[in-house]
Amino acid sequence: MKQEDIKFCQEHIINFQSVSLGFTRNIPFDVLGNYERMYREYLDAQFHLTYWCGECVFDMLKRLITYYEQSLIAQQEVQSQVITAQTEVQSQEVTLQEEKITISVTTNGATEYPIEKKKKGRPKKNG
Repeated sequence: MKQEDIKFCQEHIINFQSVSLGFTRNIPFDVLGNYERMYREYLDAQFHLTYWCGECVFDMLKRLITYYEQSLIAQQEVQSQVITAQTEVQSQEVTLQEEKITISVTTNGATEYPIEKKKKGRPKKNG
């Protein structure tokens, strides 16, 4: 579901709530037209709403509620996957920054002393 349609549904959530309670309110024709457009776009392209038919409006809103809720659940799952992926990338970056490089230094050709240095620069991006 598009973000603008989700926003519209959230603005008119009272209509969904009234359907959940078992009745419909007097909904303005422009709002019904928007619901009809969404129904055609997401559920059935051949659908035509009879605006004066209370049962038709009720059934349409009932189906839209189900689709709206499923869209919200899918959107939340995608967001959680994105957050998980970002967290993994950030933890990999921290691990790369914490890795140390050992450099051997010779003094007058006699002895080698290992010196630990932190890795400099940006970590490589995968992908």
